Amino acid sequence: MKLILALAVISAFGSCARAEDYVFETHDARLVIRPDAIVSSLTAKPGGRELLRSGDQAFAAIRKGGRLIPASAVQQHGDLLHVMFGTSGVDADYRITVQPEYLVVELAALHGDGVEEIRLIQLAVSMPNAGAELGVRWDNEFALCPISLSEEVDTRLAGRGMLRASVYPAFSMQGQRVAFVAVPTPRFLNVVQKVEHDFHLPSPTLGGMWAKSSEDVRTSYLFADMTEANADEMIRYAKEAGFRYILIYSSTWSASLGSYPINTRNFPRGEESLKALIDKCHAAGLKVGMHMLTSFVGKNDPLVTPEPSPGLLKDAQTTLAEDMSKDATHVPTKLTTPSALAGFPVEADASYGPASDILIDDEIIHYGQIDGVNLTQCVRGFAGTKAATHKAGAEIYHLAERAGSYLADLRTSLKDTISNRVAGLINRCGFDMIYFDGGEVNDANGPAWYWTAPQQMQIWEKSKRELLVQGSGMTDWTWHIFSRGTSDDYSAVAPKEFLDYHKIPDRWKSYHGDFLPAELGWTGFLRDAPDHTATTPDEVEYYAVRMLALDSAVSLETTLDALRANGRTEEMLKLLGQYEHLRLDGTVPMATRQRLASGEWHMTKPGEFHPIRYDDKAAAVPGELTLMNTFPAQPLRFRLRAAPTLASVGDAANISLLRSEMPIELPPPIDLAKLPGSLIQHYDFPKPLDLSKHRAMAVRIDVDGLVAGTGEVPVLNVQIEAAGFFRDYYIDLNTSGSRTAIMAEPGTKRMLAEFRPLPANYPFKAAMYSFNYGGVDGLNLRWMRYPKGSTIRCRISLVEALQERDTTLKDIEISAGASNIVIPATLKTGDYAEYWADGTIRIFDPNGVTLSTVPVKSVPQLATGANKLTMRAAGPGNVVLTAITLGN
Repeated sequence: MKLILALAVISAFGSCARAEDYVFETHDARLVIRPDAIVSSLTAKPGGRELLRSGDQAFAAIRKGGRLIPASAVQQHGDLLHVMFGTSGVDADYRITVQPEYLVVELAALHGDGVEEIRLIQLAVSMPNAGAELGVRWDNEFALCPISLSEEVDTRLAGRGMLRASVYPAFSMQGQRVAFVAVPTPRFLNVVQKVEHDFHLPSPTLGGMWAKSSEDVRTSYLFADMTEANADEMIRYAKEAGFRYILIYSSTWSASLGSYPINTRNFPRGEESLKALIDKCHAAGLKVGMHMLTSFVGKNDPLVTPEPSPGLLKDAQTTLAEDMSKDATHVPTKLTTPSALAGFPVEADASYGPASDILIDDEIIHYGQIDGVNLTQCVRGFAGTKAATHKAGAEIYHLAERAGSYLADLRTSLKDTISNRVAGLINRCGFDMIYFDGGEVNDANGPAWYWTAPQQMQIWEKSKRELLVQGSGMTDWTWHIFSRGTSDDYSAVAPKEFLDYHKIPDRWKSYHGDFLPAELGWTGFLRDAPDHTATTPDEVEYYAVRMLALDSAVSLETTLDALRANGRTEEMLKLLGQYEHLRLDGTVPMATRQRLASGEWHMTKPGEFHPIRYDDKAAAVPGELTLMNTFPAQPLRFRLRAAPTLASVGDAANISLLRSEMPIELPPPIDLAKLPGSLIQHYDFPKPLDLSKHRAMAVRIDVDGLVAGTGEVPVLNVQIEAAGFFRDYYIDLNTSGSRTAIMAEPGTKRMLAEFRPLPANYPFKAAMYSFNYGGVDGLNLRWMRYPKGSTIRCRISLVEALQERDTTLKDIEISAGASNIVIPATLKTGDYAEYWADGTIRIFDPNGVTLSTVPVKSVPQLATGANKLTMRAAGPGNVVLTAITLGN
C-alpha cells in the first residue's frame, strides 16, 4: 500500500505538525517533514514520545564538491516528493511508501551532475543504545533502524545520534531503497525478519527456525585441529564439554588459502576423507564447521605458483624503466621522484606485517629496500614463480597483502573461483557451519561498508546447506546471514581480565547493540609455554560463569597437542559441560544469573554458587606473607607454585637491554591526551635476544620532584617487543630517590583495568597474545600514567633481564599461628600443589599433570581479615602462593 499523506487535519499529534507538512504514519510511529525539508518530528505511538534529538535536521542531503548540502525544499508531485538541495543544481524525486510496520524510502530519480553521495534519509535521534554494524539506535522501549534493501545502500551511524542511509555513484543510486523501521524494541527482530521476507533479503534458517533465534546459536563449540586420524578423540573431548559443533582450522583441512586444496596429510583420501570425518561427527550428534580466510590467497597456493592468477589484488602500479635480466637484483622504475613510490612500502605495517612483493608479467619479485626510484635487494622468482627477463615498459604492480597472504581482487572472476570452491566443499562434504575469518581486510578493495561483504555473501548464496554463520568483518548487509557474533580472539595471559574488560564490554555488548546473539569465544585452552602458563580450572570456570550469566555460548580454541598435554583437560571439560547443561536447561533463576555477571564465583554443586577469590602472593621461602580474607573464617585453600630464583643485578648471566653511564632523562609526555602508552624511546637490538630464561626485569631508576599525597602515581612501562608483539612491565613511580625495581613477570593483569593503551600507541591485544621470548628484538619506554601538573623527573640507567634459575623445594610447610600444613613432596620450578580443604593435596607439573596426591589431617584456619603465614622448606626458594577463599 503506497501512501504519501499531506495532512490538512492534525489529530492528537497535531501540536508538532502543520496543515502543509508531509506526515507518514505506520502502526507504531509518525514522521513529519516540513516543506523546507526539515524533519520536525518523529514520534512513537501511542503516547506521542518525541524520538528526535533536534528538529532542525533536513531529512536528506547530497555531497557535491566535497561539501554536504542539506535538502532545502520539498514539493509533492503525484506519488513522489520532489526534493531540492539549495543552489547545488541538483534535485531528486523520492518515493516514500508506508507499510504497517515500516517506511520504504526510494530514490526514484536524480537530476544534476557531480553528486558524490546522496542520503536517502538522515535522522538525528535520541537513543542511548547503538548497533554500529546494522545501523540501529534503541532503548528498552523503542528501536529505529534504516535497513538497506540492497548491498549498494550504505546504512550507518554517525555522531550526535545520527542514523543515515546513503548511495554513491560508484555503485548505484537511482532506484535504490531503504526500509526505515520504527517499532517497539521487543518487536524489532520480528519486523526485521518481515522486511527480509517482504524484499527477498537473505534470511537464513537453522533447524527450520530463523538462524538468530534458533537453538543452534545457543550451543558452544570446539575450535581445533580435528583430522581423520584424531576424530574419535576430538569427538570425545567435544561431547565431554557439552559442545554441539567442532570448527576445523583452515590450516588443518586445507593445504593453502585461495584454491583450498584438501590437506592430504590430515585427510589422506582428499574430499572423501573430509566427508567421512563429517559423517562420523554427524553420527555422533555433532555438527562441523569450516574455518576459512575470506579472500586470502596464500603464497604457496596454486593460484600463485607457478603462475600467479591475474585476479590477485594490486594496490599500486608503475612502469619498468629499462630491460631487466632474470638475474638482476634491482628493479628500475620510470618514476621521477622517490615519493612516487609511496605505494610500495618497505616498513612492516603494524597490523598486517610487511608487504614488499611486486608482479612483473608472470614473475613475483620480493624487494628489500628502495633506493631512490629503484626497488633493490630483490629476490627473483618469489613465491614459486619463475625468474624471467622483462622488457622496458612492462607494468610493475604492487601486490596487496595482509598477514602474509595476497588478496583476491573482488572485481575479478577470482572471487567466483574462491566462492565456487568453498561452497562446493560445503555442499559435497556436508559442513554445517562456516567461519569467515579476516573479512575486514577486504577493505583493501575499497570502502569497507561495501567490499567486506561480496565474498562472504557469494559463498553463502552458493551453499545449499543450512549454515551457522560467524566471522569477522560484518556489514549491515552481511548482518542478515550472520547467525551470531564471536567476542574476539583469546588472550594468552590475563584471560579473566580480557573477558571482563574487553570481550564482554567491548565485543559482546557491541553485538548485543546490533541485536545479534554472541558467544564469548574464542577462549584459549593452552599448554605451558615460556610466555604463558597452562590453562587452569579457575580460568575455565570464570568463562563458564559468565556464559551462564549472559546465556551465551563459548568457543574453546585449542589443539590436540594442548588437550593431551594439559593434565587437567578432562576435569576442565567436565566442568564446562556441567555449566553448559545448566545454561541450556534454563534452570538457574534470573536473579542468580544477574549476580554471576560480575565478580568471581565457584559452583560447589549443580546450581549452587559461592563468591570466590584467587589472590596471588609472591614470596621467598623461608619467609612470611600476609593474606586478606574478606569472607567468614575458613580453612586455608591454596595453590602453591614453585618459582625460579633470580640472579642478582649485575650477574654475568643476565642480559643487558639498556645500560648507560649517564642516566637517561625521560621527558614528560608531550600531550597528556596521548596517554596511556605514549612512547618515550624505542631501542632496536642488533640481533634478537633469547629471553626464554630471562623473563624477569631489573630497572635502575632515579626519581625526584615527586609530590606526596597528590593522588595518582606516575607509571612507567618498560616494554619488550618481539616481531610487533609486546610484554609490559609496569613501574609505579611512588618513591623518590634511586632504586632498582625488580619485576619477576609482566604486569598484564593491570593493563585493561588501569592502562588500556591508546590504539595509536600500540594495540593492547598485541601485549596479550602469545609472545616469543626467544626472539626479543626491541625495547620501548612508555608513559602509562602521568598526572597533570606533575613535576616528577625520572632517569633510567639500566634495564637488565635477570637469569631465572630452576630450584627444587621439598616438604614445604605453611603455618598460621599454631597450626600448619605440610606438602610432603618435592616441587621443581613450575610444579604446583593445590589444596581445597578436602583432606587431599594434589601435586601437578606445570601442565597440570598429576604427579601425586597426598592426604593431610590438619590445616591452618584463616580468620576474617589479615592473616600472617610463615613458610619453610628443606632449602630456600621462591613460590607464588594463591590463596583461595570462599564466601557464603
